[in-house]
Amino acid sequence: MTPLDTRPRRARLWWALASLLPAATALAQDNAEIQFHEELLRRSGGNRIDVTPFSRANAIVPGDYVTDIFVNGEWSGRETVRFEAGSAGVAPCITRSLATRMKLDLEALSPQGRAVLAGTGDGTCTPLAAVASDAGWSFNVNDLRLNLSVPQALLRRTPQGYVPPEFWDAGIPSATAGYTFNSYHTTGSYGGTTSFLGIDAGVNVGSWHLRQRSSMTWMPADRGGYDYQNIATYLQHDIPSWRSQLTLGDAFTDGAIFDSYSIRGLNLSSDDRMLPDSYRGYAPVVRGVARSNARVTITQNGNRLRETTVAPGPFEINDLYATGYGGELLVTVTEADGSSHTFTVPYASVVQLLRPGISRYSFTAGEYRNSRVTQSEKLMQATFQHGLSNLITGYGGLVYANSYQAGLVGMALNSPVGAFALDITQAHADVPGSADNTGQSYRASYSNVVPSTRTNITVAAYRYASSGFWQMGDAFLARSYANAENGPVVLRRRNQFQLTVNQRLPDGWGSLYATGSSLSYWDREGTANQFQIGYNNVARLFRLPFTYNLAASRLIDGTTGRLSTQVFAGFTVPLGRSPRAPMLSFGYTEDSANGDSQQLLVTGTALADSSLSYGIGGTRSNDTATGSGNVQYRSPYATLSASASAGEHTSQFSVGLQGALVAHSGGVTLANYVADTVAVVEAKSARGAHILNVPGVRVDRFGYAVVPYLVPYGLNTIEIDPRGMPADMEFRATSTQVVPRANSVVKVRFETLTGRSAIVVSRAPDGSALPFGATVSNEAGVDVGIVGQGGRIFVRGVEDSGRLVVRWGAPGLRQCQISYALPPHDTVLKRHVLVEAPCEPLDATVSGSAARRAVN
Repeated sequence: MTPLDTRPRRARLWWALASLLPAATALAQDNAEIQFHEELLRRSGGNRIDVTPFSRANAIVPGDYVTDIFVNGEWSGRETVRFEAGSAGVAPCITRSLATRMKLDLEALSPQGRAVLAGTGDGTCTPLAAVASDAGWSFNVNDLRLNLSVPQALLRRTPQGYVPPEFWDAGIPSATAGYTFNSYHTTGSYGGTTSFLGIDAGVNVGSWHLRQRSSMTWMPADRGGYDYQNIATYLQHDIPSWRSQLTLGDAFTDGAIFDSYSIRGLNLSSDDRMLPDSYRGYAPVVRGVARSNARVTITQNGNRLRETTVAPGPFEINDLYATGYGGELLVTVTEADGSSHTFTVPYASVVQLLRPGISRYSFTAGEYRNSRVTQSEKLMQATFQHGLSNLITGYGGLVYANSYQAGLVGMALNSPVGAFALDITQAHADVPGSADNTGQSYRASYSNVVPSTRTNITVAAYRYASSGFWQMGDAFLARSYANAENGPVVLRRRNQFQLTVNQRLPDGWGSLYATGSSLSYWDREGTANQFQIGYNNVARLFRLPFTYNLAASRLIDGTTGRLSTQVFAGFTVPLGRSPRAPMLSFGYTEDSANGDSQQLLVTGTALADSSLSYGIGGTRSNDTATGSGNVQYRSPYATLSASASAGEHTSQFSVGLQGALVAHSGGVTLANYVADTVAVVEAKSARGAHILNVPGVRVDRFGYAVVPYLVPYGLNTIEIDPRGMPADMEFRATSTQVVPRANSVVKVRFETLTGRSAIVVSRAPDGSALPFGATVSNEAGVDVGIVGQGGRIFVRGVEDSGRLVVRWGAPGLRQCQISYALPPHDTVLKRHVLVEAPCEPLDATVSGSAARRAVN
């Protein structure tokens, strides 16, 4: 046997020629036919080289491919497409099923095209040109993507972003659980430990989705002890034909027409997410300032929505779970020394204009849920909105309960100077001890974006209520208090005003924001006013970005006599020019109630993927100094955080843990977090492969990963990065598209080839070199490689031993087989193994010692 010649010169020649194959294929896709000069590729005395597979566009092996179909760049689903060889080369077969998926308008086709499709069964291969002569196609074998280019005149008219309901994926049977834990301990006169655990769990069976959201709080006994809150438990099912969601159990009304509230019963509402992207028409951002490592608690209508620990200085919470369009948020900031302050954040919707012909409705029936309402209050509510024209949307609603009835009618107007909404509510309440229980409420709202001045008025709302008007929640609360001895007085709102404005200044001058609210009551003198204004900008300091901000807030509560003012100034600058350089932040706060304070903080990230973040700093408040630090580690399976601070009279320590899990037929997969709609990626034996565009997510040792958020009823592209997976493995496709239904867990499979890879050196039965470009397949008929220069074949996805079939020339004209055996896997180095074996006649008897010597 002749030893392998592995000198560098020949190795370089082999890899150089092998690298030309993708380029040749790419050129062939851009040209109808490519002519190769065969003599340049033919060795002296060697066989004629077969370059036929590379001479035509889209060099594809005939067969069936499960492929994603894109029509004019828009995804149109996934289907098994047959590719057959014809006079013009290998081309896809257009069947009636594929024509439907292409959204072809049969009436717009030529008579010949209609006749062809009418007589085409799903088992018949019809070229695209026979159906639509002006259409074109291309096929990406690596991504299994069929791109079809069809004149718009031949397509059915559909809205931009439209995904037909038949493509919506209901998902797999599964269970999910997300958790957030935070424990906060302080010493000193207000010492103690407070712990919070939030759970968001769900079970999916078919199109039914059971959800349970709850929270548990542990406090010292003198502050309430243990408290459990069932935020919501409900069963939900979407109804695609009605573009609606059916909810049974605990849920929040949307708050688009009437105020948002919690109910236990039935809710049937339209779901705008089922509309195309082009037909689709909010939780607010909570901003504040902390003087220490503080605990921030956000509640709405008595329900605790969020609790977290923030560092000294300004903070921003912008990821609240949306519970509806309306209802103020109460924010409580508890400092490390036990002191606390509260403020409210307006939570009102922007004007709800709809496109012409689009409707939105909601029907609710059940029992009102509020922990302070002690008696059962059953009710029904119905709302309806409809886009009458480009300018006008009409809306209305009814509420009926034994002790409360209300009707609302309104109109939204789209004008050149902004969007307006005006409505009036007539209500009657049965409240013991109240002489005037019938009245009206008038509401006006406005929103606008002025490009010329860069002004964004997000919310501007005013409401006036007559002396006899009761809001439903206030009426139910007053009825409960009327039956209690020395019950508190329920205040009825008289005037209410809210405003949020964002103003971008000329380039280089930064931006301004302002919020304000004013509230007065019929049952109490005075007006409660709250204002907040801020300025942000970025400048250059020694060629480094220097971010600075100013903020001021003032509360003037004329109903209680409370008055407070807070002013903040601060800056942030990187400590170096590296993108990962630590950041230095300084802030100064002047508080009329708590004095002045200064904060100095250094923050940064560590580890290769920046999964570790940290902060260390100090605070000086009222001549008392406090040192603090915090750290957070984000793994693919959970986020762990901790903070600590110590001062002259007090110290603080907190730990936090956030994570999630998804249980499915393949086991239990951990995740950093999960939203309501997720995907489970299955990629067997691909441990370590990363999911692109989802930081930190990679395939675990069981072959699964969780994509924690998907857009319901919309096209989601999921891509997997093979870097990090074993060398002897590859994916058949690295990208796929899914359209999940809301609350579902969809499974996405990436098929992996788990066979070995090697370079096989062989010669034809007559001793000559195998033809360059000959195809090589395994015993199952799957193509695994192509013959390169000098009879060298790079194969992927093969077993440890077996037979390879080499074919060249016209189909079936010339072929031979190679019997091979690879060395044990644990002896293979990082480079590809080299194997030498002859190519014997296909009908020859293969001896038991056909495998030849392997060289590493």
